Amino acid sequence: MDIPVLGDKPDIAEALARIDAWWNHAVLDRPAILLSAPRSEAVCAMPVSKHESLSERWLDVDFNVAQAAASIANTHWLGEKLPFWMPNLGPDYMAAAYGAELDFGETTTWSVPLVRDWPDIQKARFDPGNTAVTTMMQLTEAALAVGKDKFLVGITDLHPGADLAAALRDPQQLCIDIAMEPDKVAELVRRTFDSFFVCYDQQDKIIKHAGQRLTTTWIPIATPGRYYVPSSDFSCMISTKIFEKFFMPELVAEIEWLDRSIYHLDGPGALRHLEMLLDIDKLDAIQWVYGAGRGPATRWLDVYRQVQAAGKSVLVTFEPQELDDIIAGLRPEGVILDTWAESLEHGNAILDKVRRWK
Repeated sequence: MDIPVLGDKPDIAEALARIDAWWNHAVLDRPAILLSAPRSEAVCAMPVSKHESLSERWLDVDFNVAQAAASIANTHWLGEKLPFWMPNLGPDYMAAAYGAELDFGETTTWSVPLVRDWPDIQKARFDPGNTAVTTMMQLTEAALAVGKDKFLVGITDLHPGADLAAALRDPQQLCIDIAMEPDKVAELVRRTFDSFFVCYDQQDKIIKHAGQRLTTTWIPIATPGRYYVPSSDFSCMISTKIFEKFFMPELVAEIEWLDRSIYHLDGPGALRHLEMLLDIDKLDAIQWVYGAGRGPATRWLDVYRQVQAAGKSVLVTFEPQELDDIIAGLRPEGVILDTWAESLEHGNAILDKVRRWK
């Protein structure tokens, strides 16, 4: 494929080759690593919000794209992390695309449950003309124009399946529904079964039409073809039996449709589902997120080893000071590292250490 030009990132071909090896549970000269560091001096002034409300700020396309462009310009992009930005309206964007209202916070958004009573299930339908969807498409188009030859534009944060049902109904209420009205839950899942494919395709077509041939998202692995991060944060609240019955069919369909996928396994409550997830042949990789207060990453080396033993690749997010123990505890094949650096010098020191991991 054609190698893109992205700002002052000269080693894109090598980065893509290491990522391709990682997808194939292998390693080239060294493991891949997602790494960035702030520039010592800003080269671009960061726009300052003068909005009268949080919703106005979230929905201001020009402001958000300008802020993204400034942040990208003020960052060193190291290892296999390419300059990128993901248009974002929060984790409940899909619920908004299916009719729910969004409450806007300082750093995230929440959906207002749409299906308060079961007859309201008729309201849950994709609306290409609602504010959330039109804003997302405008953010994508504007970012592609501003970021041409500077940064990649990613597919937004999508939470279909169980997470979409929970956002439309309310997570606690959905737990009660599974016990008391399982047929209604199944109906809601059927009604939104195609939601991932609809939302992904809508944004992906805009990105491809603009000439961007690499795909990325909130886990900034850049790769050709259809790539995404399947997830089910709601799964930590239910048994494996219930997860398999109600929500696995959509999840498997999603993974089968994608060219590349890495499952976002979030929190100790979700670990009960790991073996079932590892049995999905088409799934390429696992990202294990242990959660606040449950670190460090080296506490969970057995989980990473379990993923490797199943023939899947693994993403390991860690603090820089853990690198020696991670190198000592894992095989480099099929590992992609994810950490941060406080400066360019710090980042180069991390890279030097990773180069010695054989």
